[in-house]
Amino acid sequence: MENINPPGINEDFFRRVNANKSEDDNLKLSLASDSLKNILAKEMKFKDLNDRLLKSRQEKVLVKEVVLESEIEFIQSLKQLKAIFRDELKTAIDKVNDLYQSESLKLEKIYKSEVIGNALLDIVKTISKAGWILLMKETGVYAYKYYNPPFEITEGYTDKGIVKEYEEPVCSLKGIYINILHPQITYGTILLATDGQHPNADKASMGTACNGTFEERNIPLDNTQDLLDLLNEIQTCYEIVHLDSCYYTPSINFKTRKDDSKWKATGT
Repeated sequence: MENINPPGINEDFFRRVNANKSEDDNLKLSLASDSLKNILAKEMKFKDLNDRLLKSRQEKVLVKEVVLESEIEFIQSLKQLKAIFRDELKTAIDKVNDLYQSESLKLEKIYKSEVIGNALLDIVKTISKAGWILLMKETGVYAYKYYNPPFEITEGYTDKGIVKEYEEPVCSLKGIYINILHPQITYGTILLATDGQHPNADKASMGTACNGTFEERNIPLDNTQDLLDLLNEIQTCYEIVHLDSCYYTPSINFKTRKDDSKWKATGT
């Protein structure tokens, strides 16, 4: 018949009962783990617990452990976690933004150096020999010719070879702006800065030039010498008045002479 041991009592207990004292004086009773031990957990209201303690006849009570879970503490913990998460997220975003800005600047520097840098330097070096400079503006990149002192315009030409020499300057040319970002010369590519109105510009001070035969001419950024030749040709053109394409006809007294070399913008 199979031996049945009571729960919680192991074989050591029976050996201890049946053993002679002389056989094993050191034999001790050992209990199985957690045997004869019961852990009770109960949730109760604080008021009930307090009432029971007050009604107890004992002056002292042994308290093993009391765990209080507060909703307020839970909410505060959530708020703290939220604040920590927000701070950590902001730190992470700042790090990402800093990294993005850093890499963006590196890419921009590489792009300017590889794509624009060398070509731009070549253009600056070439056109500066003839007194042109590059001017960066929001509306474009301009090749700029500055006149100091301003250039007085005193002659006008016609396609028939008639030259008018005015007794007084029609206007004074202070600068020529050419937007080299335009692939071809079009309306707005050439601007004239003047004292008074240049007859070939739509208004005084800063006017858009009438392109004439420069219309749709290519602006050769890939060949700096060809670019310089075009700039010098434009400069020569607007240092005189082309009377066949004027916005107004100067009323200043003049002398006339015949010039067989009829003006025409060269190139195609």
